[in-house]
Amino acid sequence: MGCICSKLSSAKDNVTQNEKEKEVDKSSAQMVAPSNREELVVAVVNTKPDGSVHTMSKPSLPAIEGSVPAAVNEDQKKTIIVERPKNGQHHRQATVDLGVNGVQQAMSRIISVPHGAEGEQIAAGWPSWLASVAGEAIRGWVPRSAESFEKLNKIGQGTYSSVYKARDLKNGKIVAMKKVRFVNMDPESVRFMAREICVLRRLDHPNVMKLEALVTSRISGSLYLVFEYMEHDLAGLAASPKIQFTEPQIKCYMQQLFRGLEHCHSRGVLHRDIKGSNLLIDDMSVLKIGDFGLANFFQPDQMQPLTSRVVTLWYRAPELLLGATEYGVAIDMWSAGCILAELFSGKPIMPGRTEVFYCGDKFCYLVSMHFTHLEISTHLFFRS
Repeated sequence: MGCICSKLSSAKDNVTQNEKEKEVDKSSAQMVAPSNREELVVAVVNTKPDGSVHTMSKPSLPAIEGSVPAAVNEDQKKTIIVERPKNGQHHRQATVDLGVNGVQQAMSRIISVPHGAEGEQIAAGWPSWLASVAGEAIRGWVPRSAESFEKLNKIGQGTYSSVYKARDLKNGKIVAMKKVRFVNMDPESVRFMAREICVLRRLDHPNVMKLEALVTSRISGSLYLVFEYMEHDLAGLAASPKIQFTEPQIKCYMQQLFRGLEHCHSRGVLHRDIKGSNLLIDDMSVLKIGDFGLANFFQPDQMQPLTSRVVTLWYRAPELLLGATEYGVAIDMWSAGCILAELFSGKPIMPGRTEVFYCGDKFCYLVSMHFTHLEISTHLFFRS
């Protein structure tokens, strides 16, 4: 019971309350999270004169039988599908949305980016297994597609890689593509490859092979390193019975080799596999050091333990044969000396099959014989 005035006042209060509830419903946002995806219903609230807006969102509770979902004005809501973050990290990007009456208004969108830089690399096209392990090696680079190259023929085979002659369909240039093999995407083998990429990115010299691009294949999951194509290698030329190097030619090749090694060592890089097949030569007799698969970084003033199982046996320095783990540029220079002697004699000077051979008397005799025979030639070589 009560007077008519009180009933009218109560009715007005109810109407005012209902209008406030409708306004709240308009400004609310619903979010449904089925699993790894989230649907955000974002509504515009309090549009400011400067064009900026303030948005509100709230997660919807699990559906309860018999419940009625809150009404949202269709003209003022925006549905966005985003990935649920797996590690709690988000990255906020500014977007543009159409607000009320078609007016452009700024709105922020939350996007899941795993591990920051790693997420950016994956978005750029890098495989997740590579970005997670070798992010530093590929930082700042964008991968090329394997479909943008045409393989012509296979020109080399190594323990961990295969080399193909290919054509870049983008510009028609002939290149060499080194396909890196991984053992079941083992992180250690990926890190091993990443070190080679880091080494190559540090070097920039006319007598050192330059890494031109990195190629990924989405179908096979393979990784290719793209280099300039070189027509010959020093070992192949030296083995040809039709070719006899003259002293000026030997001097030219050795000078380029020493310049390339000097650049590597000045940048804190040990090649650790100098041999004829890794010294590439083009038709203009330009020599470039290639295959940095065994290369590693070093600091001349700080000797750090390194493995002694490096350098092909015929060109391996004595300290490595004896198991040394602290060494420097001398191991590359020993290999270069073996190359010099090989160019003069026309064949490898120490073609041993086992490490035992190099520690015996026969090895000492061969070394003495070869270097005594070459003493006069090398003296004239360096004097001129």
